[in-house]
Amino acid sequence: MKTQPALRDILALVASAGAGILLTYALLTPSGQAVRDLAIYLAIGGGASLVATELLLRNRLLSDVFTLRTKVIVAAIFVLTVGVLNTFGLSALMFINSQHDLPMLVAILAFAGGISLYVAYRMAVRLSRNLDLLADGAKRLAEGDLSTRVPVGSRDEFGIVSSAFNNMAASVERAHEQQRQLEESRKQLTAAISHDLRTPLSSARAMLEAIKDGVVSAPGEQQEYVRRSLNEINNLSELVDDLFELALIDAGAMRLERRLTPMQLLVLETVDGLAAAAKSKGVELKVDLPEHMEAVPIDGIRVRRVLVKLLQNAIRHTPPDGAVTVAARDEGSEVCVEVRDTGSGIPATDLPHIWDRFFRADPSRTRDADGLLHSGLGLAIAKGIVDLHGGWIRATSENSQGTCFSFGIPRNGAPA
Repeated sequence: MKTQPALRDILALVASAGAGILLTYALLTPSGQAVRDLAIYLAIGGGASLVATELLLRNRLLSDVFTLRTKVIVAAIFVLTVGVLNTFGLSALMFINSQHDLPMLVAILAFAGGISLYVAYRMAVRLSRNLDLLADGAKRLAEGDLSTRVPVGSRDEFGIVSSAFNNMAASVERAHEQQRQLEESRKQLTAAISHDLRTPLSSARAMLEAIKDGVVSAPGEQQEYVRRSLNEINNLSELVDDLFELALIDAGAMRLERRLTPMQLLVLETVDGLAAAAKSKGVELKVDLPEHMEAVPIDGIRVRRVLVKLLQNAIRHTPPDGAVTVAARDEGSEVCVEVRDTGSGIPATDLPHIWDRFFRADPSRTRDADGLLHSGLGLAIAKGIVDLHGGWIRATSENSQGTCFSFGIPRNGAPA
């Protein structure tokens, strides 16, 4: 509970006077009259001391101009002065005027005062040094040295403040590094988008201009140019759709419409939709499904999108006469799906980056054999959708043995 200043001063005065009276009574066993006189003298001296202290604390010159070191020394001198005045005042009131007692008291006070001032000076130096370290650290941090840290040499308030400063500096350094990485990613993203948009646009424009200018006049050649131009337009459309979907994920604007969906049916429909693409490449599509699986509350359209991206990626990297297998299993609290291929695998150095936007293990291979654009956004979109479902997605790969992509979606998602 917070104590009011006036009440706090009264309590300090009562406590000090009470302590003095109790010690006097315990050591000297004075008479009742002497105890009453001492209480009056202590009240007068203590009250005057508190008034002087309040005036000193309210002095703006002391608080605004002096350094902390000077303030501590001034405070020590003030405390010593108050102690000396109270001692001499009480001595006079109590009629201590012996030629032996009073000089001895003065000597003791002088000795105590010297020791007190020295201790106050040492404490002031240490406090000032700790503050200088913090001020220097703050200055270097403000000048851009984000690796700045200050030593934590104690467990007192300075230690707490130093630890807080170091934590703040570490947070600023992490935020700056994240900002730098985001800026670098933004530049790379802009360059990748520009390249992937420019290439099909230039190709389609060149073919259409060739038809327009009569460079290609044979009907069969014109039909082929039109077909290839439409293919480039489809590539552009898919790229724009991927970018829009990724933008929704990054902005947190993608909304899931969860419905109780049979995962087995979802897998079979997705595999059927890509069977023709796999057959044209000579890749066999297999399914490995249990006899029964309970429906799971998911956004079926979005999860099918994940499966399509993973299957397209697997088919793309599986050689002819290879196989891609889709398996699903019920783990109780979640449903897990695996897509395994028999391709060449992903190099260990590339595996941590496969979820990055526009990442391609071979940057020069932006198209499939049939001319379809490979933007490098599919796995990033798949991860974003699975993350929105509160699930996990990962990949394992062995050189010349193939790759396995797997993801899990918890059952605790509430259906719409």
